[in-house]
Amino acid sequence: MPSDPQPNKQDKRRRPQRKVEILQAVATLLENGSNKITTAALAEHLGVSEAALYRHFKSKEAIFQELTSYIEDHLLRPANQLMSSNASPLSQLAQLLKYHLSFLSQHPGLCRIFLVEGVVGEASGIAETMNAALRKYQTQIKQILRRGQAVGEVPEDLFIEEAAQMFVGILQSRALVFVLSRYSQDPAKGWEVVWMFYLRAIQGVVAGQE
Repeated sequence: MPSDPQPNKQDKRRRPQRKVEILQAVATLLENGSNKITTAALAEHLGVSEAALYRHFKSKEAIFQELTSYIEDHLLRPANQLMSSNASPLSQLAQLLKYHLSFLSQHPGLCRIFLVEGVVGEASGIAETMNAALRKYQTQIKQILRRGQAVGEVPEDLFIEEAAQMFVGILQSRALVFVLSRYSQDPAKGWEVVWMFYLRAIQGVVAGQE
């Protein structure tokens, strides 16, 4: 007698949800400070077998690759959208800073991947992928800064490379403090003050000398 196909259909419908649950579980383990995430630990956390994990991801590296791609998408896509908008270059930078500090705040476990600290030793090639994404992001920041120079918002003699590195460094330093404080110091808190300091730096304004 043929088996009832209904369970298989339900299983297929559930696969996308289970995939998200696996990614969320890895992020949670990272947030909890796990230094080495094994498929056994991940399966135990989810209450499933290791075989069940491999039905959704062919390897642990594939899981980290998807998380890294998620971060990359949330870095580059908002920047591309803003660069296509009518907002001024400085307004674009301010909005990016606010968005990405909020993103880090809302994804504490992913901060370790963003810092590359959470992927060293976990899966080969992931650190390089994250670093490549950060280089692309830095290129976007340089493009916005150059547009700022073109419209007179940014000094013509600004060192663009260093200014872009500083912008990315702000995100990384805030993420690092977030992780080291065990997620008690929200990276998005006081972002306006952080923006003010960055703006002063790139415009060459000395504190107290407006």
